[in-house]
Amino acid sequence: MVACQPKGSFLYQYPKADQHKFNEVMVVIDYLNLKDDVGKYWDFDSYYHQKVLNQMLRQLDTELQSVGYPKANAYLLSSGLLIKHPFAVEHYIEDQPQDELLYPPFILAQNNIIESQIPQHQEILSILVKYIAQRRHHQTDELSHRGMQMGYQLAAMDLSDDTAILYVHIDLSAPGIIKQLSSFLISGAIASQADYGHVHLDATTKRHASAILIHKGSGQILWKNFTQQWTPEQPIQQLLNGLPKH
Repeated sequence: MVACQPKGSFLYQYPKADQHKFNEVMVVIDYLNLKDDVGKYWDFDSYYHQKVLNQMLRQLDTELQSVGYPKANAYLLSSGLLIKHPFAVEHYIEDQPQDELLYPPFILAQNNIIESQIPQHQEILSILVKYIAQRRHHQTDELSHRGMQMGYQLAAMDLSDDTAILYVHIDLSAPGIIKQLSSFLISGAIASQADYGHVHLDATTKRHASAILIHKGSGQILWKNFTQQWTPEQPIQQLLNGLPKH
């Protein structure tokens, strides 16, 4: 007896991506790598998280420019942006324990992003992670394109219509932590599931990374990739597999 194999790909490519032109690029990254602890709280090292976030921003910007995109002129770097509950962690700096507990977001830094719009990015990234990232796609199936559009969520955001937004979410935390955080993510009420078609609410306990490129003016998702193998130690090109050239 042959076991049923999952069909389709976590990689998505909009067939008319070249019709969407960009003059500006924004990068939003949420990276989390909580560690197990024998105490009451999970451990968060702000030094190593900030180091990875800075490295990711540099590598993403370099790779985007190498395939024709403008230099990123705005960014939002975070750790724990999607955690909307009072989830305390023990704070470390270069493996040295600190006195205070941290609450999400544990790191939040922005450049050329209006602070009042951060909750909008939080909502959009939450929708992408919950409903879009882990969907499988069949290149020849028209249903694969259902729900791959974020129009009204982006419409109210004060950005130029010719902006490309690259959302990246990476969670390399211990499996038990990911399971706990996933229950937080899927507990919130968001817009009707029908808006997104083929809803996927798998609260995975595995480490994972996803990247999603959106055209602001149309809200069209032009490309996405989801993987449970990639880590920041690997070439960034592997996460950006199939990203459309500009």
